[in-house]
Amino acid sequence: MFSTRDKIDISVDDGRCILCRSCALACPSRVFSWEGDEIDVHHPGRCIGCGHCVAVCPQEALTHSELPNESFEPVPERLPDAAGTLDGILRSRRSRRRFSGDPLGREVIEELVQATGYSPTSTNSQNVRFIVFEGPERVKKLTEWTSRYYLKLGRQLANPFVRLAISLAVGRKTVNAYRFRMPAIVDMFRATLEGEEDRLFYDAPAVAVIFASGLPHLASASCNLAAMQLLLAADARGIGGCFNGYALTALVRDKKVRQLVGIGKGYTPGAVVALGRTAGKFYRIPPRNKQRIIWWEEE
Repeated sequence: MFSTRDKIDISVDDGRCILCRSCALACPSRVFSWEGDEIDVHHPGRCIGCGHCVAVCPQEALTHSELPNESFEPVPERLPDAAGTLDGILRSRRSRRRFSGDPLGREVIEELVQATGYSPTSTNSQNVRFIVFEGPERVKKLTEWTSRYYLKLGRQLANPFVRLAISLAVGRKTVNAYRFRMPAIVDMFRATLEGEEDRLFYDAPAVAVIFASGLPHLASASCNLAAMQLLLAADARGIGGCFNGYALTALVRDKKVRQLVGIGKGYTPGAVVALGRTAGKFYRIPPRNKQRIIWWEEE
């Protein structure tokens, strides 16, 4: 999180500290050590800036130079049935593909994006970024770039030599799966390009592209965690959201699309989410397969 970790200062007020050791137990970087009955901030340079040491202290005895005490908020009281409420939200959230056509407005989008700030990131890197296409004309640009990628892919898969080269890169199984579905996909994107029907973003007034720096697998995971919080934050506000795999695939596979969107070298696109005020209503929760668990046992 910090570019100058060697300058971080974490101090302990001995008059307040009750030696509960909660700070040391909460710290993932082992910044603290114990010398007899005193706590010592032994390795401040290891700090990742998560703020857990300050947040867990019952006496407000710690001060962090990069995280002012006044920037911390009190933890809200738990609702009596918090688990039941959360389970209900998770089960009732639906991917929305019908939007009213009304604009969201930048203030609303800003609020939704800021709600993702507490999603987990590797070593508290907080490296997730957003590019938002807001308004029909801007969303249309992303629609066009994505559609043209799939029309190009359709032509490539029709060529046996190009198909072989692609299968060496992504695997024959993936190529065969695309070949089977490609005619329908090409028809869908051709119709979208020609303005017959938006089968990509369904006329959503805004689309968020989520990307992150760092190791690709960790960056992608951070983006997905942020995307889930974005979807939940939107649903809680009566705003519909839909994760879009087609646009994400185009961004991951095509350097030109990434450049057009504005994702530079060293960043990994991890999620694309369409957002808009919903049209229509769901009255039932559809069934889902029971999640499979494998309980690992040592042989």
